[in-house]
Amino acid sequence: MKRRTSIASVSALFAAPAMPLAAASSAVPATLTQHFAKAKLLARCHDRASPEMFMRLMKLDGDTARGGFNLLQDKGVIGNGIDGITRAINPLNTHCVPNEAVRATDLAKMASDIAKRVRDMAKRRLEAVEKELADDAPEPETSDPEPPKADA
Repeated sequence: MKRRTSIASVSALFAAPAMPLAAASSAVPATLTQHFAKAKLLARCHDRASPEMFMRLMKLDGDTARGGFNLLQDKGVIGNGIDGITRAINPLNTHCVPNEAVRATDLAKMASDIAKRVRDMAKRRLEAVEKELADDAPEPETSDPEPPKADA
């Protein structure tokens, strides 16, 4: 037996119990690290990510795609989303047409804000016109006071 391999194997026996369990379990499989850079680029370019997207675009199997998706979440590239679709934390193209189109809640909120602003502007203009008409209108003539009552 070679001296280097025997010393390494003996030292590994003593070091393994001292190693925390979390450090041993956090090791990422090599297949995920191979695809991490491409998955990160795809998530940031598309401003969204899902395991199905990685399966389709990177031609991965389901387990590898889910592992890559979870790794991106753990590394903080994508946030936690609803229904398995998440948004990139720091997207590359923020003003792309597809990115604006998927922001339906933002668009709906913007539309309701614009409608409210238009109503407020119309209300202020109507009040200004009514005030202007009230200022320009001639004073209504007051009727003569009641004639004095005759004592009979």
